[in-house]
Amino acid sequence: MHQAPMSPVPSHATGRFEALDGWRGVCACLVVLFHFHGFSPIYHSPFIRHSYLFVDFFFVLSGFVIAWNYATRLSTWPDVRRFLVLRIGRVWPLHVVMLALFVAYELAKRFIGTSQSAPLFSGETSPLAIFTNFFLVQSLNLHDSLTWNGPSWSISTEVWTYVVFALLSVGFGLRHWMLALAAIVPPLALLLLSRTGSMDVTYDFGILRCIFGFALGTLCFHVQKRRTAAAHATGWMPTVLEFVTVAAVIAFVSYTGDNAWSMLAPFVFAAAVLVFASEDGLLSRLFRTPFFAWLGKLSYSIYLTHFFVVMLIPVVIKRVAHVDLWTPMRVAGGDFIMAYGRNDLQGTLFYALAVGLTLALSTLTYRWVEEPGRDWSRRFAGKRPAATPSAMPTNSLNGPWSPPTAALTADAELTATPTARRA
Repeated sequence: MHQAPMSPVPSHATGRFEALDGWRGVCACLVVLFHFHGFSPIYHSPFIRHSYLFVDFFFVLSGFVIAWNYATRLSTWPDVRRFLVLRIGRVWPLHVVMLALFVAYELAKRFIGTSQSAPLFSGETSPLAIFTNFFLVQSLNLHDSLTWNGPSWSISTEVWTYVVFALLSVGFGLRHWMLALAAIVPPLALLLLSRTGSMDVTYDFGILRCIFGFALGTLCFHVQKRRTAAAHATGWMPTVLEFVTVAAVIAFVSYTGDNAWSMLAPFVFAAAVLVFASEDGLLSRLFRTPFFAWLGKLSYSIYLTHFFVVMLIPVVIKRVAHVDLWTPMRVAGGDFIMAYGRNDLQGTLFYALAVGLTLALSTLTYRWVEEPGRDWSRRFAGKRPAATPSAMPTNSLNGPWSPPTAALTADAELTATPTARRA
């Protein structure tokens, strides 16, 4: 059957932000590159080495999409319960499955004789950390390092930020001054608390990063909702703006990732979210193609599974081929690090292998873990009664507002998939 060409109408007109979906898929793949240390020019790229900053893009995106979905849907305590059930049902099942895989691998070390510098179930893989990870509190400054599936620290901060968002919405109304305060105080606190002098704060005070980005994302929602009724730009200007935005993001990540300027990352990503939420340019149309839509769909699985893949590749190759490919590689400043592969070509191929295996595993986990978990949470939460005009909430985001008729459902929204700096 002949298929009609893709409509130029922005996808958010039907309640979705497909271009932002494509963004998050690309960023999830950049996280894989960030965590794999290959003997390759890819490793030397400042953009890849500082891609930990994309965690802040995901926090901003999460605030934007959650606010888009729930601006007028958190008016009662049953609404809060349903919201938290849906959100936890979206992120917790895959998190627990991956935690179980990491624990199983730690047990398997005892039988496969994997060489290691620390005893089993100690340090980053302590028994206590199993429980803190299981209950998603591992990022609340309870440990001295990242634990188990390191990138999951940000999932923990997301969940607790959801709780804060919901409680403020139903209890006080999420006022503009609250959002502004949340976008000002956390970066000042991070400047004082960061051990590296940069945005690289994770297991200790990472929740400040999440609240910071989430608040800016919610403010982006408020801006975007006022733009939905306006006519969209036409001609070449939207495309130019999108290219300039992407170039600015690349430059910012490349040159600020290791200094205090990185604290401004959420502001840069907030601008990017607003530009691509309009979906008026050529890059937006590219991000709305089936390939990028597929990456966006898998992005949460990519994020939570990739570290397991990155960890196992050297172990499996050593067991199968009986060769250790960790090689000293010179980096900027004349120092050496251990990188995987014997030369640039080998290392680059291993980067491709890491991405490919992650995508394959993510396809399985999306089908067999994410979707069932989402369906279970929908059934458990039940249907929300339709609001009558007299019951329309007025305390969220300074007033009533109704999303588009076909707005993203509570269970099909974009899900932020942040990254971890170290593991």
